[in-house]
Amino acid sequence: MPKLEQFEIKKYWQIFSGLKPVENKVNHDQVLPILYNSKLDSSILNKIWFLADIDDDDSLDFEEFVICMRLIFDMVNKNIDSVPDELPEWLIPGSKAKLVKERQRTKQQDNVDTPKQEVPKVDWYISPEDKTLYDQILDSCGPATDGTVTFAELSLALKSKFFNIGSSDMEKAWKLVNPRDLASIDRDPATYFIHCLRQRNDVGALIPSELPPALAEICNKQRVTYDLKSEQADLKRLDKQPINAKNDVSNLEDELAQLESSLDNITSVDNSTSQGSVNISAESMNQFKALLTYMEQQLNNPDYNTSTNVQSVTEDLDNIDQQVQMLETYLQQKKQELQSLKSEINSS
Repeated sequence: MPKLEQFEIKKYWQIFSGLKPVENKVNHDQVLPILYNSKLDSSILNKIWFLADIDDDDSLDFEEFVICMRLIFDMVNKNIDSVPDELPEWLIPGSKAKLVKERQRTKQQDNVDTPKQEVPKVDWYISPEDKTLYDQILDSCGPATDGTVTFAELSLALKSKFFNIGSSDMEKAWKLVNPRDLASIDRDPATYFIHCLRQRNDVGALIPSELPPALAEICNKQRVTYDLKSEQADLKRLDKQPINAKNDVSNLEDELAQLESSLDNITSVDNSTSQGSVNISAESMNQFKALLTYMEQQLNNPDYNTSTNVQSVTEDLDNIDQQVQMLETYLQQKKQELQSLKSEINSS
């Protein structure tokens, strides 16, 4: 790793000044655009920031800023394969040498005194406060018209909030809540995606290899589709009977024959007094016959595919049902008139 050159320090000073430091310091938000432009993983950037922020005040003075920039450039230019666990001697400013030694001593003491703790597991309970936060994050992603959100949208929204997680963590969590490998996921699994990564970021919880059964059922649920060609669609008629166009046409033809027979009997008795109504009935009957003829032609067409014409068949059958109802109403009226005529004849 080459040591610092004077021209580098001048370049870093120009960048530092452009960030408009306050009291010779820049905070994390001010440096954030530079961190993201490096295209380095969030976990790497977080480690660099920790090494550079020697006094642990979550801000960088110019000497700390130089350390941060040099480590970033070395990673980007592949001068180093990984961020070192400790700062090399030549990169430690003289004014910060004492602080660095104290930090190293404290770290060693912590390793001796602190017993090794088990890595925490993800707690899947989501409090109302957490839910509100997650809803805000999801709303900022701009969900699609079907309410789903993509991995790219979610990861972009979380990069600015969770600095202790990397791309591998996000990919593992995505596979966990998206077992069917969909291009986008619904709001519920997206919420658990954020919740899992938040605990990974905050307390270092391990991302599990599988979900609890109740959550697995939520994340595996079949999404409603509106594609008529989809095998998922199990379309039913309103009366909950499966659509069978051929059977329905046959049944309606039987009804038509019965109606024609009944109407012939009635009109033969009452032809003189009900001519207007008969004409109306004849018109409805003709419409009814035309619909039946059309459906029979469709069914006899070898290119006709019932599975892809469900909507058309349903509409046709609804129209025929309406015609049947009209004819049945007319038939009932004529039966009443016929009964009335018979009563008058008997009384006279």
